[in-house]
Order: sequence, then C-alpha cells, then structure tokens
Amino acid sequence: MNIVIIGATSMGEVLAKYMVEEGHDVHVVDTDSDAIAQMAGHLDVRALAGEIQDPGILSEVQIANADMILAVTQSDANNIVTALALHGQSPKARYALWVRDAQFTNNSQLWQGAQFEQAMLLTPERNALNLLVDLLEIPLAFEVASFLDGKIHLAGFCLQEGSPLVGKKLCDIDRNAEFRTLVVAVERDHEVFIPTGEFVFFSQDRLFISLLEGSKLSDSFDFMGLEQSHLKMRNSRYLIGGGGKMGFMLARQLEEKGLSPIVIEKSRKQAKGLVERLTRSQVLHGDVTNLNLLKELIDGSTTYIALSGNQEINFMSSVLARRLGANRSITLFDNEGYMAISSVMGVDAAIHPKFTTIGQVMGLLRTYPVSEAQLLLGGKLDALLVPLQLGAPLVGKQLRSMGMPKGVVAAAHYRNGQLTLPDGNTIFNAGDQVLLVSNRQGRMNRQIRSLLRVER
Repeated sequence: MNIVIIGATSMGEVLAKYMVEEGHDVHVVDTDSDAIAQMAGHLDVRALAGEIQDPGILSEVQIANADMILAVTQSDANNIVTALALHGQSPKARYALWVRDAQFTNNSQLWQGAQFEQAMLLTPERNALNLLVDLLEIPLAFEVASFLDGKIHLAGFCLQEGSPLVGKKLCDIDRNAEFRTLVVAVERDHEVFIPTGEFVFFSQDRLFISLLEGSKLSDSFDFMGLEQSHLKMRNSRYLIGGGGKMGFMLARQLEEKGLSPIVIEKSRKQAKGLVERLTRSQVLHGDVTNLNLLKELIDGSTTYIALSGNQEINFMSSVLARRLGANRSITLFDNEGYMAISSVMGVDAAIHPKFTTIGQVMGLLRTYPVSEAQLLLGGKLDALLVPLQLGAPLVGKQLRSMGMPKGVVAAAHYRNGQLTLPDGNTIFNAGDQVLLVSNRQGRMNRQIRSLLRVER
C-alpha cells in the first residue's frame, strides 16, 4: 500500500516503523527538516521536508494513489484541516487523524460529513485510560485488550511455579477446564507461540486467555493455579502517582465506581486544582520519588499507578513502590525499551499510549473487513475481530475440518448477542464475528486472508 504520514512526530515514527515492517511504501512529510532527517536515518521511509500542500511534494508522495493518509502533527486543528484539504485529491484513501482535544473528539457533527466517513480518530490517551481501567478490573493481568465494548477481553497472566499447568501438554488438560478457559497464546523467552495440543507449559510462561462477558474470573484463576485471594485486588487501595491529565481522568473514573483513590502531585497549583475538581479522592502535594512519603502510603493492599509526565520517574517510582510492598504497580511509558525491561524490574504492567493506536491503524491496512484490531506483547501478537461474509472459507464448516493455519487461533465467537469460546465442533455462519489471534512474528496476514477471502 502507498501510505502518506504527515508529521514526523513520535506518533508518526511509531506508526511508520510498524508499517514498514509490514512491507508498505511509506512517505513521511514534515516542515521540520531535522526531524525528517532523523527519521530517514533509521527507518526505510521516503522522508520529505516541506508542506504537504506543496505541489511538488504532492506529486512525490503520489497523493492521488494514496491508500491511507495519516495526519499526526502536534496540532489537532492542523490534522483536521490537512485531511479536509487532501480529501478532494485523494477521495478513496482511508484517513486516520491524531486528535487529543475533547472539543474535537466530542464534536460528532464534525465527523459526519462525507470527507470523514472513512476517518479514524487516533486518541492514544483515551485508549491508554481505557486499558488502565481494564487492568484494574482484572487482577494480576500484565496486559489486556478489549473488544466489542468490553464484551471480550484478551488478558495476559504469568504462570507461576506450582501451577497445575506446568509440565502438562495442552491436550492432557482436563476437558472441562479447557472449555472454561481458552489459552490463545504463550510468550516464552521473548518468543510467541500459538499453542497446539502438544504444547507443554513451563513456569514463568506468559499466557493470554479469552475472557468473555459473564464468565467467572475465579474459574480462570483455578485453571492457571493463581491464588483466589488476589481477586480481592478489586478492593485495592489505589495510589496514583501524578495528577496531570491522565491522573485526573483515572481518578475521576475510579470515583464514578465509588472508589476513593489517593493522588500524589508535585505541583502545588496542580494539586489545588485537583482538590477543586475531584470529590472522593485524597490529593496530596508531594513527590512520588520521596521514599518516606511512599513508605507512609504503601502497604500490601496498594495498587500503584505511575502517571506522571516523566517516564523515568514513572519507572523509578513503580519499581520503588513494588519493593516497598505494593501489591501491584502499573506504569505509563513512551519508551518501548522501558516496556521491555519493566517486568524484569518488578513492574507488573506497562502501558504505551501511542502503541495502543498501532493495532487500530493496522486493521485499516488489511484487505479484508476488520471490525477491531489490536497488537499485544509489544507488537508480537495480532488480534483481529472480523465479520464473516457469505462465501468466506471459514463459513459453514466445522473448525476442526478447516485446517486453521499454524500460528492462528479463533479466540472468541459472537453471534446474535451470544458469546462462546470456539472449539473443534464450532461452525461459523455468515454475519458472525470471530476474534482471530495470530503470531505476528510469523507474518500470518496471508494465511488469515485465505480464511476470510470471498471470491467475487
């Protein structure tokens, strides 16, 4: 595909990296020549310095033949105006816009015109907030992805020594437990597996399981050998490190659930503003790197969420909170390198706001319909919710006879308001939605396309 990215920003760089990895032709345009040079130095993109409206640049990027246009500058208004201006020259392209301000995201009339009927709003901060809330709702999970407005979750858990799964083949696990909890992927030593019946579980494996609305998390805990006492983390004492935009929004959401979090904010002015805007929360003026302060606030019931504007402070305070006895620590990062080492340092879960948008955009790049898409495990795992069309090879056959490609698993099935975990006897109908999880390390896009392709 021919993809045009307007904005050599951190968001533009993250998106360009993963699109190049998928083999797409990527053009990046920005007025900042230094940012352009830096991106061209380490990514296989065609980077152009200048205004996207320049006729020469429009010709260079082949705007008339663009399949996707991503407006990801630092200005919401600029992204919107740019998309409007380019629509006439590239009406068939799909558009994605980075938009942060609520005056734009909440303005439904703005997005109802023909120019934006194919547009996707990229809202990493809102995505990260939703992920945070999901993580707090699912104790011990190190990563969560949500589909169908929370009806389906993919949740990652670390398998502890002493688990009944350790040393067993998947095919030897009790059938009742298998139907109750479906293991869709396993990460071991940085390698990702879609387990077959012969897969043997090891201690410290990182499992992803399907959780359906109405299912009992306690059953899945039994299956994995996790202590039921941890389910009480739902009643944890929440300590939020940082009272900026994200910290405020999380505190307000927790208040709406009837909870009373504690927020630590270094800026006296910001802390005073939080006191005026929050009703149930306790707001403290202080520094999250203050050892004595954290000692006073943290005990075995504490869930610490690091949301300051400084990712180094987030990392440091999360490690410190865990070592002081916090039950769980969740951290906000922008640096993928920090995400990779966070679990080694004792951080239970790490969130990368911009990374939450990559899966959405990747879904738009597929040549088959995709309702929702997300990437997990730092991009190693691809999860696609796909509607099944009449004539698709996956329709009308038992799953066991389909010959699902190695590295792909059907993780959930939705039909007429009913959710099920697929098994070998499942028969999919046209109009169903299926959550397909695949090992992105294995470049499974072609195999998935073969399951969904409708011959014309």
